[in-house]
Amino acid sequence: MTGYPTIRHGEECMRDGMQIEDRAIPVADKIRLLDALSETGLKEIAVGSFVSPKWTPQMAEVEAVIKGFHPKPGVRYTAAFFNERGRERARAFTPPLSPAGRGAGTSVNLCDVFAQRNYNRTQVRELAGLADVVASAKARGVTHGGIGLASAFGSNWTGEFSHEQHMLLLDRQYQVWAEAELTVKRVSIADPMSWNLPHRV
Repeated sequence: MTGYPTIRHGEECMRDGMQIEDRAIPVADKIRLLDALSETGLKEIAVGSFVSPKWTPQMAEVEAVIKGFHPKPGVRYTAAFFNERGRERARAFTPPLSPAGRGAGTSVNLCDVFAQRNYNRTQVRELAGLADVVASAKARGVTHGGIGLASAFGSNWTGEFSHEQHMLLLDRQYQVWAEAELTVKRVSIADPMSWNLPHRV
């Protein structure tokens, strides 16, 4: 049968999971965990993020983790970045990281506390930057993109988020892409604090 959407499961233990843990986890233990995850049959694993250690101290040694782990053939290894400096750091480790191939996209964090603690930016700032992200994509010749939600289902600081909140922020992003006459082909839903239950998807 055709017409069904494709669902991609990505493992985020090494990134979102580590962000709430003690900053003193030894690099050797992180490498051991990443190598173990590689043996589970997962096809995509996030190894960490290229962010400021001031805001996310658990990612301060991400380069050492990438240098030390043992990539498994057939597994896509990714790392997050949220600005151009992070993008350049990621490029220096590609491979073993897989090339960024998901295309252009926008995303809004439902939890303002999480966004500020991890990225040093507010939801208001994320929303204000949507048009610039889309305009930049269009200037590069992009014809379609994606929209997404972070901390989509709930927050350890502010509680559960509603379906109405989901749709409001997805629609707001969709409209920005539509106004630029670009098509939305992907929707991403990230749940870094593990509030989701399968029936909610």
